[in-house]
Amino acid sequence: MRVTAEAVAIDKALDALLGAIIAHDAERDAQPSETPLRANFVSFDDLASISPRQADLGEMLADPIGYALRESVMRLGREVFRLSGGTDAMRATLERVAGMNPRQYGHRATIMDKAWDGIGNDADRWCS
Repeated sequence: MRVTAEAVAIDKALDALLGAIIAHDAERDAQPSETPLRANFVSFDDLASISPRQADLGEMLADPIGYALRESVMRLGREVFRLSGGTDAMRATLERVAGMNPRQYGHRATIMDKAWDGIGNDADRWCS
């Protein structure tokens, strides 16, 4: 994807979202847990029976702000794919935006990589 005005706007939005996600996660992780950690054992059959929408709802209810921020990163990844027609442009966007804060490059790249998993079509799909 050549760097158009729309691509620059997407880069700026992703940069802002990534900064907000990292700050939100750090603040959330610094808070004392309201409940002690406990392990829940789930069988493969139970896991297979949970629909993606149910899993998303649980994540959304547990951390609505973090969920909304990551959903926005995913939406922008879809837009990059739509505008460019390929994962090569998505990769270039990831590298460009992650590089906007070199000290957090890996963290920022990982957030985008995970959020973009599955974006694409049968011929070209982002795989995290």
